Amino acid sequence: MELDWSTFGLQVLNFLVLVWLLKRLLYKPVFTVIADRQATMERLRAEAERLRTEGEALKQRYEGRLTEWEQEKQQARARLHEELNKERARLMEEVHRSVAREREKAKTLEERRRQELRRQAEEEGLALGARFAARLLERVAQPSLTGQLAALAVEELRALPEEQRRAIRTVCRNADAAVSVSSAHQLDESQRQAVSAALGDLLGRTVTCRWTEDASLLAGIQVNVGPWVFAANLREELKGFAEAANGIDAAI
Repeated sequence: MELDWSTFGLQVLNFLVLVWLLKRLLYKPVFTVIADRQATMERLRAEAERLRTEGEALKQRYEGRLTEWEQEKQQARARLHEELNKERARLMEEVHRSVAREREKAKTLEERRRQELRRQAEEEGLALGARFAARLLERVAQPSLTGQLAALAVEELRALPEEQRRAIRTVCRNADAAVSVSSAHQLDESQRQAVSAALGDLLGRTVTCRWTEDASLLAGIQVNVGPWVFAANLREELKGFAEAANGIDAAI
């Protein structure tokens, strides 16, 4: 077989043209696409690596934040327990103080109630004693006792200190002031003269007495000169006894 160089040359030329066409129209775009894909893959890998790195950093920060949050929870729980314990202690102390105040108040009220009961009992006892004494003295309140109390009044009038006598004269300085003498029983003439003389010596002037009888005095006399009153009788003594006893009870 004989080689046809022209045909061979044409075939070589066709092959070269085909290779140029393939390279120009097929290989270059394919390589470009492959290069673009590789670049895209690299970018994706870089982006994925960046995202993975950021994810790791976020994970670490999140885990650190979880740890910090757990510590904060523990600290907040500890502070809450401490505050609750303090508040519980404060409330318990307030309750104890309130109970102590209520006990003290109850104790005070009970003491007052006892004092009131004791005072009432003492008042009743004093009233009973006064009634008993009054009944007893009513039995012994005879004219002789009135005479004895009148004599005692004369002695007391003459024994008054000078300062008190001057004060009485000043109070009774009106010369027209009537002198009234009341007695539980009728006084005889000598007793009246003794009383009049004592009053005249006390007032520094001659006195004319108006004599009356007052059975409520029980025994003794009562002298009225203007605003001045001089009592020497059982009624006033019993009243003074009751007032003194009430004063002592109030002081206690």
